[in-house]
Amino acid sequence: MLILQKYLFREGLVASLASLLVFIVIILALFFAEVMGDAAQGRLPASSILLLLVLRLPEALQMVGPLALMTGVLLTVGRMGEQSELVVMRSGGLELGRALLPVMMLALLWSASLLAVAGWLAPWASDRTGQMLEDAARHALLSGLQPGRFNKLDQGRLTVYVGRVDRSDGSLGDILVQFDDERYPELLTANRGRLWIDPDDGTRYLSLLDGQQVRHAVDPDDGGMREIRFERNDVRLPQPTTDGLGDETRKSLPDLWPATTSAEFREWHWRLASPIAALILAMLAVPLAVRLPRQGRFGSLVAALILYLVYSNAIHAGLLWIEQRNLSAGLGLWPLHALLAAAMCLMLIRQWRRW
Repeated sequence: MLILQKYLFREGLVASLASLLVFIVIILALFFAEVMGDAAQGRLPASSILLLLVLRLPEALQMVGPLALMTGVLLTVGRMGEQSELVVMRSGGLELGRALLPVMMLALLWSASLLAVAGWLAPWASDRTGQMLEDAARHALLSGLQPGRFNKLDQGRLTVYVGRVDRSDGSLGDILVQFDDERYPELLTANRGRLWIDPDDGTRYLSLLDGQQVRHAVDPDDGGMREIRFERNDVRLPQPTTDGLGDETRKSLPDLWPATTSAEFREWHWRLASPIAALILAMLAVPLAVRLPRQGRFGSLVAALILYLVYSNAIHAGLLWIEQRNLSAGLGLWPLHALLAAAMCLMLIRQWRRW
């Protein structure tokens, strides 16, 4: 590789990494606000916030990795055009193909890194995040209980109220539990109680001590009211859920193909979208960055940003279309990638003729 090609590769890599750092900070700030909201509502322990942010780094890399590479190539080639370095290259007899070689190598290296992140690092982080959320959901009920508040569980079918909470030993006082059943609603009250978790299967229970149970039928023909006093009554609480973390997100890329469900088919195309987009957008950034004399580079940045927004929104629209149509086979997002790749080839041919 020529010294000039090494220089191009190095400058493009430095600019891309700097752009990636800026975008990652912005994305992590958004993730931090989301995680802090969950922690404030008692769904997450405060000690796990930093680790959850670290585990969301692969997701952030998939989101902004292609944009960072495109921005880095745009800034590098645009700066070289402003400082007449491209003119020197052409006058020195450097062919366009040899000038594109370091950009292509950078794009391949960047895309391979994103493929490794999307194919293996992201599912590992998703699996680890799912385990943390499940553990937090099992243990966060007591920390989320506030004296004098009604806590709705199981999509509102179960309501728990406590008057006193002793967090040192986990004991509760002045407890009211309501089961909202369509035919036989129940109301349980107890002076004392405690929360405990079955060590065998992780099921959560609320033990009511020294209380009474009242059950009545909504329809008078179904029976009257029944009242029972008890010394102990264990109420099984609903299992925690981790929304948005399906089994397909925890599988590595080779395990997703051939896809057997629509979710796996959609996840397969989402994992490949980031490295493919990085490869195409990096090569497309070269003709966008090369401007005519006395033309600024901000026009190229705006055009590149609009192109990226259209492309990324089209990818998400395609993923939504796959989900709505419940597709588990077919072309998927390949026509979209092929369309942009064809536009890239046409623009490179035009630039080659002008070089």
